[in-house]
Amino acid sequence: MRITATSLLLLAAWPAFAADVTLSSPGLPPSRMDAQGRLVEDWGSVGIRLTTDGAVAAPTVTVRSVKLDDQIPAVEARQQQGALDCALTAFRAPAFPGGLDVLTVTITETAGHETPCRLGLELPPNVRIGAKTVVQGGRPVITLPATPKVTQQTRDWGYQDDAVSLPGWAKPAVACDPAFRNIRAGLGGVPIAYRFKVEAKAGFNVVLGWCESHWTQSGQRPVLCQVEGAAAMEVDPLARWEQHQPGGFTFAASDANGDGFLDLAVLPKAGAPDLNPILNVIWVFAAGPTPNLDRVILGQMNAQALYYVDVGGERDQPLESGGQVEYTLTLAPRGRQELTFLVACPGGSAPLPHQTAWTPEKLRRAAAEVWRTWR
Repeated sequence: MRITATSLLLLAAWPAFAADVTLSSPGLPPSRMDAQGRLVEDWGSVGIRLTTDGAVAAPTVTVRSVKLDDQIPAVEARQQQGALDCALTAFRAPAFPGGLDVLTVTITETAGHETPCRLGLELPPNVRIGAKTVVQGGRPVITLPATPKVTQQTRDWGYQDDAVSLPGWAKPAVACDPAFRNIRAGLGGVPIAYRFKVEAKAGFNVVLGWCESHWTQSGQRPVLCQVEGAAAMEVDPLARWEQHQPGGFTFAASDANGDGFLDLAVLPKAGAPDLNPILNVIWVFAAGPTPNLDRVILGQMNAQALYYVDVGGERDQPLESGGQVEYTLTLAPRGRQELTFLVACPGGSAPLPHQTAWTPEKLRRAAAEVWRTWR
């Protein structure tokens, strides 16, 4: 069955009398679901949109407070449109340190017919959508249950990873380019990856810069650098320059696959004590004589660079801008599908999938136990 362009907005046509409903856990600051059915946090809000075949009118949606497992205060938003019944349920889980809002969307087919649909998230315009997370300003705000289809606009350059920006992290002890004060960190072993739009098949001199300000001994955080067109290189900033000392390596790069983009990545070295790669600065120069590395480190050749990136700084940027998360689903006759999103609540962050042992089931059990003990 082919999905038409008719759009059904879930949680966007609430009755005028609907009131905000708060979500919290003992001792934690609350978040809320507003009168439009959006889950509202300190970083912004998230809503739901469903596109399906044959929907001709906005549904009637009801929002009410409920209890899960006879213990957990929660909010439920429910609507029926044609053959689809959709319930959105949210509760606060007491995950350390600030809790998590657990948002579950359940869609049920009620007429006995196979029904395709598309489920999208309505998000703020300033977020970056990764394979498993939604990030705002370096803060993970939503953990996604599966890899979605993402519709975004592509910039000429930017990062395309789930690493975290840490401005002011490094403390260079000598004169250098100001960008050495900032880093992006691949917490949990996440690669740091950038892409640059370039002339197809052209060559370049790429300089990557580091300033290690955490470890004092070499061998703790070596990284593996992969720059397109150049041989992979292992770099240990402390072994080369010592703590708080800025430095860089030059790579003879090229658009080896001829796709008009230059890709580079910094990954953790397998088996290293610290598997969180870092990177401070990127310079991309046109092919030609190797740039004077001392002048590059001092920031004296920024104007000659095709691209100069203050990694983790104010002018750093994701490759994709804005965008929409969307899941394509097919409901079997009288079948049901469920997607659960972990949402950062005030003061906290959403967990990175590869770093957390939390599951929706464990979070629900933890919430029930807290409320049982509290009472």
